[in-house]
Amino acid sequence: MKKSTIALLIFITSLSVAGIVFIQVYWVRNAIQLQEAQFDNKVQLILKSVVNRLFDERFDASADTAYCRNLHCDHRTLEVLTTIDTRRLDSLLYEEFGSMKISETYVWGVYSPNNGIVFAGDGGKFHDELVAGHHNVSMSCLYQSEELLLGVYFPEQGSMLWVNILPYLLLSLLLLGVVIYAFSFVIFSFLRQKRLSEMKNDFVNNMTHEFKTPIATISLASEMLLKSEVSESPAKSKKYAQIIYHENQRLQQQVDQVLQIAVLEKGSFSLNKTEFNAHDAIKTCIRNFEITIRDKGGFISSKLKAEHSILFNDIHHFVNMFNNLLDNASKYSIIYPEIQILTKNIDGMFIVEVHDKGIGIGKEDLKYVFRKLYRVHTGNVHDVKGFGLGLFYVKTMAEAMGGSVNVRSELKSGSVFEIHLPLHGEIR
Repeated sequence: MKKSTIALLIFITSLSVAGIVFIQVYWVRNAIQLQEAQFDNKVQLILKSVVNRLFDERFDASADTAYCRNLHCDHRTLEVLTTIDTRRLDSLLYEEFGSMKISETYVWGVYSPNNGIVFAGDGGKFHDELVAGHHNVSMSCLYQSEELLLGVYFPEQGSMLWVNILPYLLLSLLLLGVVIYAFSFVIFSFLRQKRLSEMKNDFVNNMTHEFKTPIATISLASEMLLKSEVSESPAKSKKYAQIIYHENQRLQQQVDQVLQIAVLEKGSFSLNKTEFNAHDAIKTCIRNFEITIRDKGGFISSKLKAEHSILFNDIHHFVNMFNNLLDNASKYSIIYPEIQILTKNIDGMFIVEVHDKGIGIGKEDLKYVFRKLYRVHTGNVHDVKGFGLGLFYVKTMAEAMGGSVNVRSELKSGSVFEIHLPLHGEIR
């Protein structure tokens, strides 16, 4: 699949997920508004029912002359209070709210909308909220001297609505989180599988290229041996036989490298631990590698400053790890190899560093360099020999030996690889 197609697919899917998020937010907002509207309608019905019931009860009691005389009181507040039975009003509010299954805390009051004076009720500290609120109904049928309103205010209305919708909101967020997680997981898995597929294709192509060279050389040398003029000359026969032998050895090493993948992944290898001096092993590797470095016009230097260098581990794998790092430092040089080896001790560990001034590793590649089959591309897949197993081997063996490996690098500035291994007597 082309990169443009993948990018388009990711963009469309991301847009779809964003659309789902927007719709969820829109639905939540609408649900809250609907809850508010339903609640407001219930409260209005309750207030109207209370006023109507008060009116009906007042009408029934209109023959009571003592009650009627109280209507002509000169004091305005007293007139309101004698006209409207506040105790009965409070009782009816409690009864009506209960019948509508509204159990939230509320305060009520009878007030004038013109001047904000509250004549009756229990909304003392919520005076302003009560007068400015929208839960009210006219009491003109009970008191006609001036406009009065019966109003209620719910101090906890906001939190009440959220509590009602919270279970659905949490469920919605949970399902949305699952969708986003699943989408992210699928995308990252797809990209990871695509990268792995590309790595395997590169591996197969590179392996084919690497195998073709020794096979072609062996085939050519074999053809030469079949010629009579060569077979009759012992010197020429020996020369071509040696070519066949060395190329066969080279092919065998390459096959062993490929077979090493399964061994390293399964962890079926065993460590033959012995006591050895890491400095001596490093010096031997440097001496053996100097010839290769000099042939390329480069040089290798060392500063072995670790005071303690005795390890109890597998010297064979230690040498292989170190040689892998030397080989990489040589292969990825810019013009000619410049390699420096340092050793030191930190917190009971023996640390060997391999510095080079090669092409370096970009940030996007740095986190993948220790993965199997991974090779940092520099243009042509075959421009640097190898199967992408060297650093995977180094990391696997370092961890198996109780240590670790890390890298610091910048493009065109070189790299520093470090192997940390426990000293003999510190970590067994």
